[in-house]
Formats: sequence, structure tokens, C-alpha cells
Amino acid sequence: MGLNRFDAFMPHGMCYMWRWDILLLHVGSDILIAIAYFSIPAALFVLIRNRPDIPRGIIKLFVAFILLCGITHLINVVVVWHPFYFIQGLAKLATAGISLITAIVLWPFIPKIIAMPSVKDLEVRNQKIDALNKRLELRLESLETLAGGVSHEFNNLLTIISGNAELLEKHVSDVSDRKKLSSIQDAAHRSADICSKMMAFSGSGHFVMEEINITEFLHSQDFPRSPDIKTQLSTPSVLPAIQGSPSQFKQMLNTLLSNSQEAIEEAGHQDGIIKVSARQESLSEEDLRKCEFEHHCKAGDYVILELEDNGIGVSDETREHMFEPYYTTKFTGRGLGLAALQGIVRGHNACLFVDSDGKTGCKISIAFPLITASATTYNIAKCPHPSLVLIVDDEESVLEVARAYLEELGINVLTASNSEQAISLANEHRNSIDVLILDYLMPDETGLQLLDKISRVIDVDTYLTSGFTRGEISDPDIHSLLTGFIPKPFSKADFIKLFDTADN
Repeated sequence: MGLNRFDAFMPHGMCYMWRWDILLLHVGSDILIAIAYFSIPAALFVLIRNRPDIPRGIIKLFVAFILLCGITHLINVVVVWHPFYFIQGLAKLATAGISLITAIVLWPFIPKIIAMPSVKDLEVRNQKIDALNKRLELRLESLETLAGGVSHEFNNLLTIISGNAELLEKHVSDVSDRKKLSSIQDAAHRSADICSKMMAFSGSGHFVMEEINITEFLHSQDFPRSPDIKTQLSTPSVLPAIQGSPSQFKQMLNTLLSNSQEAIEEAGHQDGIIKVSARQESLSEEDLRKCEFEHHCKAGDYVILELEDNGIGVSDETREHMFEPYYTTKFTGRGLGLAALQGIVRGHNACLFVDSDGKTGCKISIAFPLITASATTYNIAKCPHPSLVLIVDDEESVLEVARAYLEELGINVLTASNSEQAISLANEHRNSIDVLILDYLMPDETGLQLLDKISRVIDVDTYLTSGFTRGEISDPDIHSLLTGFIPKPFSKADFIKLFDTADN
């Protein structure tokens, strides 16, 4: 049998009889190992892109080491046919050098790698984090309940204070005394505003969510006028409707405008500009990750309300604390403005974004999800000229204030302080009662529960009133009976808006 050229050849100068199967085994193995080595850098590239905290230098050394290993195995294949021993030696020398440098650089990282938690440790830590998150959620729920309870109690008291002060005004002629009454009313209104912001900060504060057209809403607002600040409004003629609380939308817009005005004044601009705009935009998960605080939004279409100013801008330090209650860069105790704004955004399942280079100007964008279900609407009033109104409230002093307001408008009033009295009066005057006003939160049962019972006796315009404005009405059967909502503290003007008393 004749000899093949490979039968008497060994890459390292050793001669013996080669078998084809052994030759293919060595060559094939080297090729597969080389392919494996060349594929590892791709995995390292993905690692670098997703883990920016890993040092780039040591990754580059690993890539060089792995590529040289792959090249060395490819050279081994070539040397089977051609004795390029010098090139093979250089490749091995380079591989050895890089591996030695990599080992030296890697050594300081060994303690850190050892200190890294195992998968089991991470699972235990994640369980602890989940438990802490649940405790935090419970505390937030407690905060909402506390805010709602405090709001209810305070707004009842403020209704009594501001209401009686307003009723006394027409009986007081002395200018000094009228000024004191005006101060009482002003303090009551400011206190009510604090209650409203506290509710907003808790992420609630809306009683019924309604359908809102951002374009119409913005064009209906009176923007502040200043010789040094110009407001530019830009909106498309048509935008999809969103679901929200009109009063909180107004509060949100006023907070943003006030914040922009202060930033411009602090910058000392004589040509300050506030740009207010709205648009529809599709946001991806990557876009939503840029949200200023935790969100529960999903990728999709949003209506975006945006305010941009050319004020002093927002520094990194300010940005970190700007939504905290009573945080300010000017002096202590500015209030709940931006903290309440955060609560309004959270309560509307929206997302807030802040864009500022920290030096000049700031842009705040709020993305509201489009309506996915029918928004809440009230019934149209059947009796705008009521002759007899039944008011139900567990606070006697609140009943007296409401009675006085309505009687001044020429409307007769029946009052009840509990459900039993209310149903009894409804039965007795079922043919003459035109309007029903119910307190939402009472000791024996809620106004909605009473409404469910009393609607079987009388079918009239029904308004809910409360200082506890937390919670939505989700039952369509109950909501179909409502004509409107009167927030506390109410005033005579609120009843004038509800009831057309021109003929009274």
C-alpha cells in the first residue's frame, strides 16, 4: 500500500503513520472550537450593551484573548498542510501574553465576584422586596384613607365657617367688621385648597371621572397675563378624548404655569415665553421608562399635555426632590404644588416627563391614556327651577348653611340628618320634592346606598355633596340616577350655578 503525504507528517515535526479518521477528528475539532471562540464576543457585546456597569477594559481583554484562542486553533488546521510553525508560535505567544494580562487585571475583581449574591440569595432578597412593597402599598392606602377622612372632616367644618361668614355679610354694615368676615372666608378657601392638594397628593381627589377634550379645555382657560411673560398656545383642532377630573386638570395646569412663571422670573428674562401645547403620540415601553417616577402605563397611544419655558432650568439635585412635599429652592414651606401634581398624574394613570439641561429652560410633558371605556356623565337636570329641595346631611350646622343659601334664592327646603328621616320626608312629600341633595358619607350609610332606597320613592334631580372626594362611582345603575356633584365647602354661588333662579 502506498503512503499518503499526510502519513509521514506531524505538525510538530514528529513522524508516524496518520490515519484519516484521526486527522479529520483533529482538524474538525479545531474548526469547531474556533467557531465557538469567535461566537463568544457577540455574547459579550450583548452583555456590555445591557450591563453598562461592567468595566469595558476587562471585557476588551476577554474579547482579545478569546479571538486569539480561536485564531490559534485555525492556525493549527493550516499547519496540518503547511508548516507555518513560526506564525503558530507567535499566535500562541500573543495568546499567552493576553491571558497573563487578563489574569492580572481580573485578580482585583475576584473579591467582588465572590461577594456577588447567588441566585438563591437574589430570590430571598426579591421576596423581601416584594414584602416591603406590599407594606408600602398598605401604607399608601392608609394615607389615602387618612387624607380622605381629614378632607371630609375639615371640609364640613370649612363649610360651616365660610358659609356662616358669607351669610353674615349682608347683616354687617361696618367696614371693619366686613373686612374681618372677608378674612375668615379667605382663610377658609385657602384651607379648602390645602385639603384639595392633600387629596391630589395621595393619588385620589376625584369623585367622578369625566370625558375631557384637551383642546377645548386649554382654549377655555384664562392664561396669566404679564408684560414680561408671553404664553403661546398650540393645539390641533381635533384630539381624542381622555378621562379625568376637570377640577384637577385646572389645578394641574395652574401649578405648571405658576412653576414656569417663577422659573422665568428667577432667570430675570424680559422676554419670558411659556409654550403650552397638546398632541397625540404613540409611546413605546422604552419611551415610558423615561417617566419621572414609577408608572403602570402600557405602550400605546396617548394625548400629551406639554409646557415649556425659558426659565432657569432644573438642576439634577432639584430634579431629584422637585416632587417632594414642601421642597423648594427658595425658602422653606412653599407648599404641595408639584407634589400634588404628581398625585394628580398618578391618579389619572398618566406619565410625567421632565426635560431640562439644568441651565436654561424646562419642558414638562404629561401623557394621558386614551379612553378605553365609556366616561362618566351626569344626567341633564329636569328641574332647573326647583320649588322644594330635600337636603340630607349628618351635620346639622351644614344643613343650616345649605338651608339659608337656598331660602335666599327663594327655594323651600326640607332637611334630614339621617336616612330614616330622609325616607320618611320623601314619602310624605313625594309629589312636591323637585331636587334631592345627599351627603356622600354619613354614619349609618353612604349617600349612594340611601339613593338606591330613596329612588324607589321619588324620581327627581339628585346631587351628591361631600368633603370626602375620593373614589369613583362605578355602578352604572346608581350613576344613572345622578344629576351632579357639589364639593364641600360649598357657597351660595354653587347653588346659583345649579339652579336657574332668575324667575324666583
